[in-house]
Amino acid sequence: MLGVLDSTIILVSLLLVVGAVLRAAGKKQTDSEYFLAGRDLRWPFIGMSLLASNISAEHVVGLAGDGYRVGLVTGGYEWMAAWCLIILATLYAPLYLRSRIYTIPEFLERRFGWELRAFLSGNLLVLNVLAKNAIDLWAGSLLFVMLFGWNQVAVMVLLSVFTAIYTMKGGLRAVVYADMVQGTWLIISSIVLTVAGLMAVGGWSGLTAKADPAMLSMVKPLDSELPITGFLIANLMGGMFYWCMDQTNVQRVLGAKTVDQGQKGAIFAGFLKLLIPFILVMPGVIAKVLYPNLERADMAYPQLVGDLLPAGLRGLVLAGLIAILMSSMSACYNASATLVVRDFVMRRRPNLPPEDQVRIGRKVTVLMAALGVLAAPLVGLSVTIWHYLQLISAYLSVPLSAVIFLGLIWKRGNTAGAISGGAAGFGLGMVLFVDQTLKLKLPMFAHPYLNSFLHRSLVVWVFAAVVMIGVSLMTAPPPAAKLEGNIFTGASSRAWSLTDYRLWAAVLFVCTVALWWMFR
Repeated sequence: MLGVLDSTIILVSLLLVVGAVLRAAGKKQTDSEYFLAGRDLRWPFIGMSLLASNISAEHVVGLAGDGYRVGLVTGGYEWMAAWCLIILATLYAPLYLRSRIYTIPEFLERRFGWELRAFLSGNLLVLNVLAKNAIDLWAGSLLFVMLFGWNQVAVMVLLSVFTAIYTMKGGLRAVVYADMVQGTWLIISSIVLTVAGLMAVGGWSGLTAKADPAMLSMVKPLDSELPITGFLIANLMGGMFYWCMDQTNVQRVLGAKTVDQGQKGAIFAGFLKLLIPFILVMPGVIAKVLYPNLERADMAYPQLVGDLLPAGLRGLVLAGLIAILMSSMSACYNASATLVVRDFVMRRRPNLPPEDQVRIGRKVTVLMAALGVLAAPLVGLSVTIWHYLQLISAYLSVPLSAVIFLGLIWKRGNTAGAISGGAAGFGLGMVLFVDQTLKLKLPMFAHPYLNSFLHRSLVVWVFAAVVMIGVSLMTAPPPAAKLEGNIFTGASSRAWSLTDYRLWAAVLFVCTVALWWMFR
């Protein structure tokens, strides 16, 4: 059970969150304030909130588990996220912010029409329940069950209620302010656990001497589960959907004070992502050395926390886990409320007063909290949550990633092409997903280089893009109104300076390449 010191630290962390929320709640709750924090967020808050809304319990537990299973290479998702964030800052953020949109599907309607807006918004809502909120609750509560024997349902309900209350109270500003506290807490607590693990194995030299060298290599061959080409090409293509088109993540960029602040926030988040393999994946590699015969890989993180950390530090780490869990959930709640109100309710009631928009948004938050608790047990039916999530993301999000990306860089792309490409890619993605999940081994996908779902997802991306291009060329070009302000028009020609996001984007890119090289 938790000691007094551990409990005190966890309580203090929750009070810090409450303090951040109360500071945010002082603002008048207009629609712009509730959904986009009044559009005055600055880059440090945007960057930390991007990290906190992305990292949750399934990352903390799951990344360590996959680190235990396959090694540091699973951290490649995090380094590729840095490249996706560069693309967000360079290509997507200027278009979104200059359009003054509330949701990503709203932008999609301007470029392609209502059909794709409704499809993307509905898809994001379903994913928010089943692939975000439910998994957050299940993975987070499971840790407390394993460590302390607490009732899992009670833990899920309490986390949902507390998170829903502060999200409803302060809207996106509350989410972002809380993220600043919770993201910082996660980084500190994760560093503490990593250092404790390294000390237990004799430092970095002890880890490199005792661990299988393959466990510390980030570069794997083309026929492996996580090949280097799968990360550098396929994961980049699929990751664009998650980082550049997913409402839950991009919403804090939409609330930026200026385009420049949004771009800098994305780059700052990219630098933070470089840390994740070392503070969340490496503990799994350390656990492999210390406990080579764990029954399940996902036990690596709780085993380290329970065995290596004394009272006080254990509370610090668990407080970091609770904090980041609530950050991810609150981001999901607020994004869902924004999608429902702006993409569906206001289509029927375009003159809905701001106070009614906020009221409906709060009701959606309560509904999302309840649905998350109800759906969480479904997650327990999966043996490997992290791998399952990657399969879903790799196969089912890349078709939209392809058609939206092409729609932003290619003027000739039209609605018919986008719908056809998205539908065709979705169909192929389902075939590949079923083939790999049920191990059907369809002959046309039996090549050794297609063992990895990353390479297979690239096939889906290319297929969706080819169909979109073909159908667009065979049908009428889009009207000029669909293009104006809705496509990428080229990079800025102004001179670079130390405060220019482009300079820091270049530094981030070089750092990522250097890390790949160092851990090859």
